[in-house]
Amino acid sequence: MNPFWAILLTLASVSVGSGLCLWLLHKVRDVHATVWIAGHIACPMIRILVLLSVVSLVYPAIDGQSSSIDFWMVLGHQGQFNDLLNILFFAGLMLAFIPVVSHPVFALPIQSILTIALVFSWQYADRVDSLQLLPSLATQLKIVGYLLLAYLATRRGSLYLSRWLDEKYAIQGSIRLVADALYLVLQVPVMMIYCSFLRLQLGA
Repeated sequence: MNPFWAILLTLASVSVGSGLCLWLLHKVRDVHATVWIAGHIACPMIRILVLLSVVSLVYPAIDGQSSSIDFWMVLGHQGQFNDLLNILFFAGLMLAFIPVVSHPVFALPIQSILTIALVFSWQYADRVDSLQLLPSLATQLKIVGYLLLAYLATRRGSLYLSRWLDEKYAIQGSIRLVADALYLVLQVPVMMIYCSFLRLQLGA
């Protein structure tokens, strides 16, 4: 898919997911227990679904002959969709307790790369003799360098935008939601870098 359309559809997916989370937090803002459920369970699951939609747009970069539909077809095989949801949800919980990578600028791309790696292994395990899912050192350096730039470029913007949303919708803690939305969009180049690494294994 053309990178322009991938980014445009990513913006649309992130906008819908973020809007739904904001609506949920606004509706349940007066009930503390429900706010916790919305913030720690419902919104993370919505974020994972948005992440999957974004990954599905970029995933065809691995193989020019495939499409986003192929991504969902792989997940629809033998309950792998549910397996992936569980893996990503618990991966998000684990990353939250690890210093540095708990920040969404690192956590979300890690989840995206994990998604691509799993789907790639499920799809191509029988076609490639020995799959190499861990990115090369050069690829890792490219990814880390880009993530640091993304973090520096957006940390102020996410803070100001979250304050405006908190005041407008009478909610608290939208900073994580805003940051996640920004980093979901900005991680598209990271996924493209990783997909290019995997593409080499297919001789494409």
